[in-house]
Amino acid sequence: MLPSNASDWEVSNPPPKKGRRGFGGLALMLGLLIVLGAVVFVAVTRLPTGSLSRATAPNESARGQAAPAPAAAGTPADAATQQAIQQAIQQLDDAQAQAIATNNPNVMAATATPEFYQEQVATNQDLVDHGVTEVKLIKIEWGDIVVNGNTATATAWETWGTTFEDGTTEQSRDRNVYTLVQQNGAWKVQADVHPDQQQNPGNPAAPGA
Repeated sequence: MLPSNASDWEVSNPPPKKGRRGFGGLALMLGLLIVLGAVVFVAVTRLPTGSLSRATAPNESARGQAAPAPAAAGTPADAATQQAIQQAIQQLDDAQAQAIATNNPNVMAATATPEFYQEQVATNQDLVDHGVTEVKLIKIEWGDIVVNGNTATATAWETWGTTFEDGTTEQSRDRNVYTLVQQNGAWKVQADVHPDQQQNPGNPAAPGA
């Protein structure tokens, strides 16, 4: 039973001493906080200071884009040379259309080298064999024209209309990269490349090809 006198209870059951044990726990906690703070400080100071950027895969920016054509060696043509080269190409295109219309390939010889003239004759024959009765140059969009000595490279986007023997017509636009050489003071077409064209077997070549 409980003692009837509080003083007797205190003497026979002295209260536990306070303070020593609580102070030790507090000191231990403070020590752990100091150690933890030191670890965090060291970790933070060792982080990289530069800005972070997203890693990209090789050629990611060019994925899905067509590869550009290599730049031609040389210098941009002056105004007079540019006009002469454009005129030579225009005359060759008109001559090709005239050759098919009149069945006379000789009209293409004036603005083409002998080798390229033979290629054009074969191209026209291929068109006729596949039922083409008429070709017409609708529009030329000029690109870079570069001169390197007696040779030049000219880029042009040409739009052609083609009529077939059954009456059907079609229109196509293609990039042409011409190579020209200067002979006896006049520019003549030596080659014509269509870098974007994928010719299917059995189909006729496009006008100007």
